[in-house]
Amino acid sequence: MNKLVLHAVIMHKPKYKSKEQAFKKADEMFPNEKLKGFIRETESSFRVRVRPKTKFDKTSYISKKITPDITLVWGYLK
Repeated sequence: MNKLVLHAVIMHKPKYKSKEQAFKKADEMFPNEKLKGFIRETESSFRVRVRPKTKFDKTSYISKKITPDITLVWGYLK
């Protein structure tokens, strides 16, 4: 049985104002993950990658909003 694995943490603006602030919060939330610091900025958010999208079944993503400012993206590994 496959289990969902964390792919990314999305930190929504305006609460999170910089890549550094978003990365620090993601690192605090998931201390057991080895975050490498890949962060993509969009107009409305910062997306902190936990694992590369190439490792996932591209049709398996599930998003879960845990606070008004943070969304987690999960998926099944290939």
